Amino acid sequence: MALEKKIEIVGDLIEAAKNFFVDLLRPDMTLEKISEVVSPRLDDTIKKYEKNGLNYSAGKFHIMYADENHFQLAFEMYFQDIEGKWHKCANESELRDATLLEAGAWKTIQALKTITFPIEKPKSKDDEVLQKDKKLEEYKEAELDKAIEAANEAPALEAPAAEKAINFDKK
Repeated sequence: MALEKKIEIVGDLIEAAKNFFVDLLRPDMTLEKISEVVSPRLDDTIKKYEKNGLNYSAGKFHIMYADENHFQLAFEMYFQDIEGKWHKCANESELRDATLLEAGAWKTIQALKTITFPIEKPKSKDDEVLQKDKKLEEYKEAELDKAIEAANEAPALEAPAAEKAINFDKK
């Protein structure tokens, strides 16, 4: 690969990473919605640099707790050129206001601090490169278990009150 072409590809890779997070989020975003928005951009980045002679190897996308009012997005991807040299494409967003997130998403980020999605090489135009985070799934299951347990521990309606409720439904 000619040195000029290689310098152009690496420079372009750095520039693309700088602009990656511009105008990405809208109000009331869920973690799933962030994944849906980011995934096609990551796919496009991988495809673009593979067309230019770099081979995608691995990467991660992170949603991170920053402070009591902010979170941050980040990614890192690794490419190898035909000479075997490695190139990292990475970026972090500016701090984002927590009010952009749906309440449940913000609570999840506060609890887990960092949610990481592996970035996989796209196989077709419909594939998503962000896969489910096991830690996030375990957290959701634990929260659901707590809610079910709390509901089971709630005092039951007394018999007369239950009968009134049943009779009310029949009217």
